[in-house]
Amino acid sequence: MQYYFIKHNINSGDQYVSWEADSNLELALEGKSYPKTYYQGEFDTDFISGCYGISAKAKAFFLSLNITNLEFIPVKVYHIKWEESMEIYLMKVNKEIDCVDYDKSELFMLSDKKIRGVDKLVLKEETIQEDIFTIKNMLHSVIVSETLKNKITEFGLKGFDFIPTDKYPMY
Repeated sequence: MQYYFIKHNINSGDQYVSWEADSNLELALEGKSYPKTYYQGEFDTDFISGCYGISAKAKAFFLSLNITNLEFIPVKVYHIKWEESMEIYLMKVNKEIDCVDYDKSELFMLSDKKIRGVDKLVLKEETIQEDIFTIKNMLHSVIVSETLKNKITEFGLKGFDFIPTDKYPMY
């Protein structure tokens, strides 16, 4: 089965939280207080923050699938121009899988064993039993199965981009 990294895709005019402000939302994911965070853009979308901040519609979609390893943390963000608030939900994936085939992959890792760069990523698919998960020792690595990718696309969620794991260079 093919697996994909979920990435944030911003079209012109879409509502989004900038990558600089995503560090504020990372604090919220950790259960810490976070500074007032701003978004920009005017058009509704479903993937609003690269920190896996999603719309109420996207949250309802994921909840309808009864995926047990997902948690949704509500946060308020404010429009950068007119201070209007919007509630988004940070999707926290609580399933981490040690599924990298280190012998076949070409990775850059430091002594802490964290994956810092990827030239070639090969997964041990026999270790994967989930439709959504993160890769052990790899930051910002939410992965979905082809089945879940197709459901997201068919449901019409906007702002999601899918990059095949075997085609994902990371520097």
